[in-house]
Amino acid sequence: MKDFLLTVVPIVSVELLAALTGLYFLFRAKKKIETPIRFFIFFLCLTVVVEITGTYSPIAYFTDYEYFGFIKNTWLEKNFWIYNIYSIISFAVYISFFLWYLTNRNQKKIGYALLVVYIITCIVNLVLSDVFLNAFSSYTEVVGSILILFAIILYYFQMLYSDAILNYTKMLPFYISLGAMLLSFVLTPLVIYGRHFDVDRSPEFVELYKTLLVGTNVLVYLIYTIGFIICLKKKDS
Repeated sequence: MKDFLLTVVPIVSVELLAALTGLYFLFRAKKKIETPIRFFIFFLCLTVVVEITGTYSPIAYFTDYEYFGFIKNTWLEKNFWIYNIYSIISFAVYISFFLWYLTNRNQKKIGYALLVVYIITCIVNLVLSDVFLNAFSSYTEVVGSILILFAIILYYFQMLYSDAILNYTKMLPFYISLGAMLLSFVLTPLVIYGRHFDVDRSPEFVELYKTLLVGTNVLVYLIYTIGFIICLKKKDS
């Protein structure tokens, strides 16, 4: 239980910090905030809710079902279901965030078409396989990461050929792109390979998994928090 708390408390804390900073940013900037940034702030709030809700399963397990005993031997016993749903929402939010900023209509159309296909195929994969209740979906993670990279690259190229490149450190999408790439390309491999390891067979990998999980999440949500603060100072000035 102690190891679980040492993992989840830092993650939830920085996620909550980013969400609260985002809400403060939303309150202070008011109507000046672009639509995708508004949705992203609400998404950060959803992330906190999901993380807290998802703790029911490990809490039940580590307390020998003294708490949440009603989930024992039911489909709710594992919390993969909530994270598989959240993963689809998460990738969709990040991908659509960067597509929104594209000015090239053809690129936007292709991007959104790929996003729709991605969402449909993710749902089909969860329905037709046994992964929904038993493991993290590798398909959702891998394809979602590729699409995020695709959207961010298009956004970066557009920024390179515009005046925005002169002030990129004062633009919130820049900080969100850093966080999105870290989440996708550090945590996605962990999710894929993590399903093949357990404490008994590979305790070293489990320790590495926890360290990278906590470290990456802390870094990502601190980047978001710093981004909100920097961009808020820019608006105030």
